[in-house]
Amino acid sequence: MSLKISTAPSEDEFTIRALLSVNLFNVFNERDESKRSATVQTAYADDIIWYESPDNIIQGRVALNDRASELQTKYPDFKFSTDGITSVSHNIGVLRWHYGPEDKPDLIGGTDVIIVEGGKIKALWTTLDSVPEK
Repeated sequence: MSLKISTAPSEDEFTIRALLSVNLFNVFNERDESKRSATVQTAYADDIIWYESPDNIIQGRVALNDRASELQTKYPDFKFSTDGITSVSHNIGVLRWHYGPEDKPDLIGGTDVIIVEGGKIKALWTTLDSVPEK
């Protein structure tokens, strides 16, 4: 699997910041399947690649939507929130987030990095920065 990106990015900062928010809140926090599916169609490139972990690389809108649904099923009381740190450079956006239940909203901490082309998320990387010990 390879990723081809533009060498002359032309995305505006507003679009990238908006897509960072859409990715977190309108996809991964959205419990309504029809709303989430519609958002996935408009926010991600057809050939989106999500590097969720070293062992899990997801390609395509359907697979990404299915994985978001799996996470919501596995952690029904968890929600994402941001820590307020967002960075944008050229066509890259970075957003730090927290994930957890209402009584411990920062149980897990992570970072999303996106590459935007044509007004859509072309690639997404997720890192887990802090996870509870088992």
